[in-house]
Amino acid sequence: MGSATAWQLSRAGERVLLLEQQDKEYTFGSSYGEARICRSLGPKNDIWSYLHRRALEETETLLDFLNSNDNAHHSMEDIYTDSPVTYILHTNKAEAVQRMLKQQDDPYTCAATPEEAFSKFGVIIPKDRIVIQEYKKYTGTMNPKTLIEKLHKGISTKGSEIRYKRQIKSVERKTGCYEIEVLDKDKGATEFIEARKIVSAPGPYNGILLRDIAPIIADLIAPKRVFLAFLKIDPLRFESYSPEQKQKVFNFYPLLDLGPDHIFSMVEKRDENGHPLIKVGGHFLREEISNLDDTWTKELTHNEIEWCKKSTVDYFKFLNVPLETQHLHYQQGYSCVYSLTESEVPIVSNLPNKDNSPDPNGVLLGGMSGVGAKGSLMYGLLAAHLLLEKKEEGFMYQKVKKALHLGNSTQ
Repeated sequence: MGSATAWQLSRAGERVLLLEQQDKEYTFGSSYGEARICRSLGPKNDIWSYLHRRALEETETLLDFLNSNDNAHHSMEDIYTDSPVTYILHTNKAEAVQRMLKQQDDPYTCAATPEEAFSKFGVIIPKDRIVIQEYKKYTGTMNPKTLIEKLHKGISTKGSEIRYKRQIKSVERKTGCYEIEVLDKDKGATEFIEARKIVSAPGPYNGILLRDIAPIIADLIAPKRVFLAFLKIDPLRFESYSPEQKQKVFNFYPLLDLGPDHIFSMVEKRDENGHPLIKVGGHFLREEISNLDDTWTKELTHNEIEWCKKSTVDYFKFLNVPLETQHLHYQQGYSCVYSLTESEVPIVSNLPNKDNSPDPNGVLLGGMSGVGAKGSLMYGLLAAHLLLEKKEEGFMYQKVKKALHLGNSTQ
């Protein structure tokens, strides 16, 4: 979010300093690895669909700029891997499904009965499930690491500055500016930077860093731990699959199983033999955090690993592709952190002054709830517009801006 905003501000001609707590290698975040689900299926005037579509437009603008200023060739395919997105829903969501598919512009296939599911997809579902597949260019997964690299290249090319391994210790309002205390993690030295305007986008650290100037943020955005695992199918088992079964595996990831745990799963990448590394987690399997800094290195428990394996085996039963728990090898686990608002709608809004009036010189991006990556360039544009006091007049732009406002997103 910080990189997206810094790019949009730099593109607008502003002089920007981007402070990154991490090194150039992206590690900490609301997820981990080289894949995030990106999709746009939703009801008419859905804000999430709009954010994804506009983010694609903004990404193309970034790449056009890089290609006009760089000898290397930058393409959307560097970032996006096209694949059908599979949704599994309970029949008690039938009305919501109808709303989502009514006047739907995105290509899709829906199966509402076991007979339809087997006929259309060759999958086996219970009577109380509905299956949908969405097909669209740049829908499937995206690589945040690659996107961040390209954003940073754009920021630098525009003449703005990026400093890595800088930990912000405090932020204070001074007369006519903000004073930021910054630790150089390599040198162990602290410096104070004065900035006329700031954008705060440190994810779950927002509440901590803004405690002196906007203590209400700590009450509005709560960090929670979410676990995910990377699993590999035993090579002998995967090679025993027919070509059709292998292709079926790739055609049915990424997955959003919208049951109680809200399972998300995707192919993180393929190895040199073309075997998939599967990433799986539960969007609503959240844990309270006692020490935020320690959370990122917390190992998965045995039960968490087994949950990930069982979820994957159950999905392969749905696919009618043979797989048992012993065929899944746990490669790596990750404890990530979601920053959550009460409504689970993110915040892109001016920072509040002490009297709760909006500060035109400060903007907050937070509460992304693990859903921010696919729309990051658009979140960044909204933040830049707030800081520059610009706006667009389109209906969906205004609807999204209102939904993400500090008051609305926490109701």
